[in-house]
Amino acid sequence: MSVILNIKVKILSRKEVASNIYLMRLKAPEIAQNTLPGQFIHIKCSKGNYPLLRRPLSIHRIDKGKGEIYTLFQVMGEGTILLAQREVGDDLDIMGPIGNGFSIYPESRKIMIVGGGIGVAPLLALAEESIAQGKEVRVLIGALKKELVIGEESFKLLGAKVDIATDDGSYKYKGLVTDLLKRTIKENWLADQIFACGPKSMLRKINEIALRVNINCQVSLEERMACGIGACLGCVCKIKTKDKKEDKVKYEYKRVCVDGPVFEGSEVVWDD
Repeated sequence: MSVILNIKVKILSRKEVASNIYLMRLKAPEIAQNTLPGQFIHIKCSKGNYPLLRRPLSIHRIDKGKGEIYTLFQVMGEGTILLAQREVGDDLDIMGPIGNGFSIYPESRKIMIVGGGIGVAPLLALAEESIAQGKEVRVLIGALKKELVIGEESFKLLGAKVDIATDDGSYKYKGLVTDLLKRTIKENWLADQIFACGPKSMLRKINEIALRVNINCQVSLEERMACGIGACLGCVCKIKTKDKKEDKVKYEYKRVCVDGPVFEGSEVVWDD
């Protein structure tokens, strides 16, 4: 994990890209140079001391050349309401980059990226890096309805093939994005790696699908966080590991903030 900086950055732009979903561009050269796809920043949302706790937001895109990062977030509570009201030119107090990012294997040629709802937030930077490495990238986006589909054009502009699933059938494939993943595999498009972020039920199903076809699966977990730097233990998840000496499975609790947010899907204890 890279060094966590606590710095002030300037808001360069802020746009509502869907209902209550905002894209914010920040001037943050120190963080841009050291960030990996899948890491996040911890933001002080207001100019005052309320709310006390910061909000963890995925780094949506990284522009090392311009020294800029983007974050995509959904207004969910008081903190993100205040953040959405911040103006272009304001300074934001942020900490980052935090956590372990996605691991793209050098030998992988085909990459499958699956995002559910606001879960697409950390996946655009991943797609961009995968394409820069010469990988063939396919993206599946799931949403409740057409109006909530996020990021389709951004992924296409990178050169990725994009398919959409909406629960109500208002746009493209009708059904769950996990059903779309199964259909894609049946059509004999087999990825070397699957990367996913979204609701826990979706991630669990994607991991089950990946295990059946023996594809490496990495998931970005979404958990409530307090300190965001591993001190408070408020965001732990249960992980299984193998004790090579005793040749048996053991369990331990890891912090989603600094040990994650990206984990091997096969290691997560989904029933916990």
